[in-house]
Amino acid sequence: MSGFSTPAILLRRIDHGDYDLIVVFLTLEKGKISVIAKNAKKSRKRFSGLLEPFTALELVCGPSRSGGMHILKEASMESPFAGIRADVYKTLYAGYWAELINGWVEDWKPQPRIYRLLYDAFSALDLGIAGPAESSIIFQIRFLSIAGYSPKLDSCCKCGILLDRIPAGEVIFDLEKGGIVCNGCTAGESRTRLRISKGTVKQLCWIRENEFNKLKRLRFTQKSVMEAQAAMEAFVPYYLGRMPRSLKVLEQMRRR
Repeated sequence: MSGFSTPAILLRRIDHGDYDLIVVFLTLEKGKISVIAKNAKKSRKRFSGLLEPFTALELVCGPSRSGGMHILKEASMESPFAGIRADVYKTLYAGYWAELINGWVEDWKPQPRIYRLLYDAFSALDLGIAGPAESSIIFQIRFLSIAGYSPKLDSCCKCGILLDRIPAGEVIFDLEKGGIVCNGCTAGESRTRLRISKGTVKQLCWIRENEFNKLKRLRFTQKSVMEAQAAMEAFVPYYLGRMPRSLKVLEQMRRR
């Protein structure tokens, strides 16, 4: 593959030998890519301040002579998102989102909607337009929707009754069933169920159908933040089949 340039967001960087870095980017035009940044650790001038977590850059990459990984030739800053790295909780939430995307997006498969979602989420987090927990709720439900794993929220997974016709003020969020279940369709106890208010479910439905830039000023009550956060942070690992390492760290920090 020949050289190319593209907007990109840094997801991860890995030490490679004494002087080099392997850097994983989500790019607008190429999907997820891994490139080598030669002498990035040795030289103070080469890529100075650019290869920081969560930065948005314009990359110029060239092919390797050996036919291996592309080489990062040039990078220019689009947005440093420095406000994220200045706050430990923002950093942990951003790291969780980056880990989700790094684990889900295939190499060299363009995902422009995922790219724009991550850029908008980092922007909102950086500027404090929405709180970290609220931004994470929005990011997760939008990510699940784009990825095709969105939970069924508008009606009961078992009997099909519409959410608005369920008489109770709460429903069951059932991880195994993949969405909400009305109280009449539940029997016995289950570790894969959480109670959630209809108001929170309606808010999640609205988020799912709208782009991030329309959701930045969405207001959550304290109750809806707790319910939605618990539901999303249980649902995502359940369907990934693993607990993201960054989410474990985030949960440990919140318990302190």
